[in-house]
Amino acid sequence: MSRPLARATALALALATFAAPALAEAGRGPSTPAERKRAVDITRKLERTPFGPGADADRKWLFKWIIDIPDITVRGCASPLVALLQDDGSRHGRMLYAQSMFGQTVFMIQNPGRKDDWVAIQTAGIESTLRAYQAMKQADPQVTWQELDLLLEASRSGRLAEFVEENMEGCSGEEGPSPGDAI
Repeated sequence: MSRPLARATALALALATFAAPALAEAGRGPSTPAERKRAVDITRKLERTPFGPGADADRKWLFKWIIDIPDITVRGCASPLVALLQDDGSRHGRMLYAQSMFGQTVFMIQNPGRKDDWVAIQTAGIESTLRAYQAMKQADPQVTWQELDLLLEASRSGRLAEFVEENMEGCSGEEGPSPGDAI
């Protein structure tokens, strides 16, 4: 990702985190079945081929769609993924951070009855990020994140959901985390 695109992505992430509720309320109607299918397909494609043809355009569409729709709300939690936002663009941290939001969205699409299960939602977001991270590492060995390597180890040992529940702040509570919290 080019430096201007990386900066634009970071700005978009920051704006969306704080402005998403207002934009959704003032915007359009609920997501359509075709849009939800597209969102799932794009998310899975980005997990497999994060640098593939059209990936940047897909991320842009998916990110804007998540902001615009009022029926699916991605909420954040303090997490190890916050470190990804400190990336200068050389290790694709912001793309990986956004992937977590995409993974959470797919989970909520596929599991509408679990919209209040913050552990499962956050775990799904991290799992999506880890799949994209592994694909990135294969394409570019310079992409390394100690935080993600630790999460991979937790996932491999079957302890990722337990790790999320024990270590992610701001997720529990009656209303859940606010959009201004870190994912």
